[in-house]
Amino acid sequence: MGKRQVGEIRISKRVVRIGHEVYPLANISRVRTLRLVWSGRSATFYPLKGIAVTLALVGALAAAAYVALPELDVDAGFNLEEAAGQFTTGAAILGGVRIVYLLGLLLYRLIFRRRRYALVIETAGTQFTALSGTARDEIHRIEGEIVSAIEDPPDQERIVHVGGDLVLGDKVARDKYEQRGADSRITVNG
Repeated sequence: MGKRQVGEIRISKRVVRIGHEVYPLANISRVRTLRLVWSGRSATFYPLKGIAVTLALVGALAAAAYVALPELDVDAGFNLEEAAGQFTTGAAILGGVRIVYLLGLLLYRLIFRRRRYALVIETAGTQFTALSGTARDEIHRIEGEIVSAIEDPPDQERIVHVGGDLVLGDKVARDKYEQRGADSRITVNG
């Protein structure tokens, strides 16, 4: 199922219609905007762990090849020190490639990944993520429209046009997210 862009929100005297979802105005107890925070493998600094593990593994392999292997008294039929050097060089090259990949991933997450926000509507104790996207000001504007409709329901249906990078629902990429705790953010487990 693909992401559906939101074109408009319809607010009438009794309901708010966002895409195919309908929320009764009388049952809405809270409307708020939350910031998505990545966790797990999707966390911004997760690649640092991979870099540290790769450096430790390549260092341990190099130490084993240069220190422990020559100490063994093995008649292998070939130059053991030269083979250990080639093995260490290969491990260092593979480790370097992995570290370059992880550094690129880290830089992408630090520089290019935009912050994402979600509009959460709570009705009778159940939270629904109505919209998500990167347009924070647009989500705040929609939040204000819904709150003003709760306080003073319109006499006739009002259409709120939605712009910016907003989609329906509670999915980021393939991950479903949920709000935990009393914080003003949502955690996305990757």
